[in-house]
Amino acid sequence: MSIPTDGSISRRRIIVQLAGGFIAGPSLFAVAQKTYYPRGRDWETRTPKDAGMDAAAIGEAVRYAAEHNSTGLVIVRGGRLVAEHYWREWTQETAQPIFSSSKSVTATLVGMAIEDGLVKSVDQSASAFVPAWKGSPKAAITLRHMLSMTSGIRVGPVRAVADIDAFEETAAWPLEHEPGAHWAYNTPVYRMLLRMLEHAANESINQYTQRRLAGPIGLQFSVWDCSPAPDNKTNCAWYRSCLRDMAKFGLLILRGGRWEDKQLVSARFISESTSTSQKLNEAYGYLWWLNGKSSFKLAGGQPGQGMLWPDCPADAVGALGAQDKKIYVVPSLDLVVARHGGASGVARTPGEEGGGRTSFDNELLGRICGAIRG
Repeated sequence: MSIPTDGSISRRRIIVQLAGGFIAGPSLFAVAQKTYYPRGRDWETRTPKDAGMDAAAIGEAVRYAAEHNSTGLVIVRGGRLVAEHYWREWTQETAQPIFSSSKSVTATLVGMAIEDGLVKSVDQSASAFVPAWKGSPKAAITLRHMLSMTSGIRVGPVRAVADIDAFEETAAWPLEHEPGAHWAYNTPVYRMLLRMLEHAANESINQYTQRRLAGPIGLQFSVWDCSPAPDNKTNCAWYRSCLRDMAKFGLLILRGGRWEDKQLVSARFISESTSTSQKLNEAYGYLWWLNGKSSFKLAGGQPGQGMLWPDCPADAVGALGAQDKKIYVVPSLDLVVARHGGASGVARTPGEEGGGRTSFDNELLGRICGAIRG
């Protein structure tokens, strides 16, 4: 691949072409740096210059975030903090639900449960954890189908009220498509995975998460939001987290499931999670959104052509939640970005066939990726 040197291509576009063309693994910057992991509240910082980034471009990204309803933004390169900003009286300790970004946390916990021998594999029938599905067409639903949004179960409303059991309610919804034959963003089916993990581990989702994830990597202000359900059960939906905890989780993914000297979840599972999981939406892995694909479907089903974030490297992946709760991971740039706040208010850019890409993601992350020098 040749790259023009006459100024006809921007630095940001060069980065994207490099990432999509031949970069695999850590960037030259990452190779030159000693591997670092934050511990507790201690987190080393680097100036943008020392992190190989343009300070003015980082300032532009921070201003963009501030102007679009953000309450916090954290940028991490080489494991070290390059920028950390809070608005509207938020602090390092402020935690709120990260909504569907929680899905990517859940996928990682499934990988850990497989490592622990609590779950056989992603191809295990979900009926092992849903007795009502045994002996029915739903017995064909595997954990892989649930992780990839191809269960075939009707998409129903997301409810969190004490007089219903959300798990049992979703389990009873009809099968509208053969498992694996149709992609549809289905949050209630995702929520079932939390109860299934509790069943497999024989402990609450908060206990399992603390033991296997939050404790080992030092998440300090994160907990699952759960509400009462009948028969002393709970309905759990979202992970409540602060920005630093979100960034630490992103760093775990960036490092292939390793934290210091421990492999908390296999690198193979992380790679599988952040790769196309089915042929119906190539921009979706196991509850992760993927850049660098030739087409995509958004959560609402709208199709689009090209990469989700065209101004970012092809290997970027994202945990994306409502109100623009975001965790971005860009392995080729050794970069993690976390954003908290309310909805940005940025409309999606129209795409082919009535689709569109998530413009706020591209504008924010694209600015940060474009700040990488050399």
